[in-house]
Amino acid sequence: MGLKVAEKRSLNDDVMNERERALVISPEFPYPLTSGGTQRTFHILRALSRAHRVDLVTFSEHPSPEGWDVLSALCSQIHLIALPPHPKTPLAFFRRNLSRAIRGINPLVDRFADPTIRQAVNDWLAGHRYDLILMEHSWIAPYIEDIRASGNRGAFTVLDAHNVESELWRQYYRQPARWWTKPALYRYWQSARRIEQRYFDRFDVVLAVSPSDREKILRLAPRASVAIIPNGIELPPHRHDPSTGDRPPVVGFVGSLDYPPNHLGLEWFLARVWPRIAQRLPEAQFVIIGRGDRQRLKRLCRGQETVRLAGAVPDLTPYLSRMAVMVVPLRHGSGTRIKILEAWAHGIAVVSTSRGAEGLPCQHMENIWIADEASDFAAAVIYLLTDHATRRRLARSAYEEVQSYSWSVIEERLPAVLDRRGVARGQSR
Repeated sequence: MGLKVAEKRSLNDDVMNERERALVISPEFPYPLTSGGTQRTFHILRALSRAHRVDLVTFSEHPSPEGWDVLSALCSQIHLIALPPHPKTPLAFFRRNLSRAIRGINPLVDRFADPTIRQAVNDWLAGHRYDLILMEHSWIAPYIEDIRASGNRGAFTVLDAHNVESELWRQYYRQPARWWTKPALYRYWQSARRIEQRYFDRFDVVLAVSPSDREKILRLAPRASVAIIPNGIELPPHRHDPSTGDRPPVVGFVGSLDYPPNHLGLEWFLARVWPRIAQRLPEAQFVIIGRGDRQRLKRLCRGQETVRLAGAVPDLTPYLSRMAVMVVPLRHGSGTRIKILEAWAHGIAVVSTSRGAEGLPCQHMENIWIADEASDFAAAVIYLLTDHATRRRLARSAYEEVQSYSWSVIEERLPAVLDRRGVARGQSR
C-alpha cells in the first residue's frame, strides 16, 4: 500500500520555540468544521496553541486545501498521513466489514491499526520529543503503546473521548437497522469495549464531554483520571431574539448524514413522524442540512413534497434564522449534540428524543421538549409550530443556558485540566 506523507511548517516557529512542545494526533483532518468532531478537535488545538508549540499529526484521504492555511496559523508543523481510499461499492463495503466481524475488530480501530499507517506514526514519534501528547478519539487509543515505547515516555498523555464508542455500538446492537447485522454489531461492540477497558487508564487524563460520559468511562476503567471538557459552539456575533412567533412553520434538521446515528434517526423521523406533521399542517416545511451521499438522501425524501434537501451549506445562519423548530430524532448516540447548542444560540425551540438530548442540561418543557415515541414527537412539533408562546418560552430559556457553552469560555478551562501538577493532586477527578 502506498502511503503519501505531507508536512508543512508554520511561519511563526521563532515565536513558538520557547514554549513547551505539544503533539495532537487526530484521526480526522480537523478543518473545515463540518462535524462535531472536527469542531471539537479544532478548538482544543486552538486552545493548546496559546501556551504550547503544537505539532499536528493527522490523517485524510482528501485534505482540504483551505485547511492547510487555517491550521498552519496554529501549528508549528503539520504532518499528514494519507489514508488509502476505501472503495464505497456495496460489495467492497460488505467484504471489508465481514473481515472485521470475523476478526472481531471495530471498523475505525481497524483502519488506524493498519501496520503501514501505525509505522508512519511511529516514525514521527521517533524523531520528535514532546512535553504533552493529546490524542483525539478512542479509535487510536492503542497508540499509547507506541508513545511509551518511543523517546516520549515522559510526555503528559491525554485522550479526548468524543464518544464512549462501546456505548454507541451497544445501542446499534440493541436496535439494529437490519436484524442480520446483529452478529457483526456484537463483535464491534465487544471490540470497542476491550479497547476502552484496556487503554483508558493508561493516559494521564481522559477528557469526557459530559458528566454522563464521565460516569460511563469510569465504569469501564475505574482507575482512569477523567476531566470534563464539554462540547461548545461559536456563539453568533449578534444576540438572537428568542421571540420566534413570526418565523414561518419551518422545521429543521442539522447534522452529517455520514454519521450513522444521524442517518438512522432521520430515517425514523421521515417514515414515522413527518407524515403525521404534514397531514396536520400542510403548510409546514422540513429542511435537511448536512453533508452526505445525495442519492441516498434523495431516497430518504422520496414522495415527501414538503421536504427540502439543502445538503452541505457554507453558512448555517440564513437557514437557522428561518427555523421555528429544530428536531433531534436520534435513537442512538453518545457524547453531546452540538446541533442542540446551535439551535439554542439562534433562538430556536428544540424537540429531541431522550438519547438526542443526553449529556446536556436539558429540562423537559423548560428549555427543550423531549419525546421518544413517534406520535409524541409529532404532537410536540405540531404544538410548537402553532403555540407561539410556548415556543418563545422554551427558546428564551435555552438561549440563556447556551451562553456557558461558548468555545471562548471552554477554551479557558483547558490549561488547568492539562496541568500535570493538578492531575497529580487528583484535581481532574
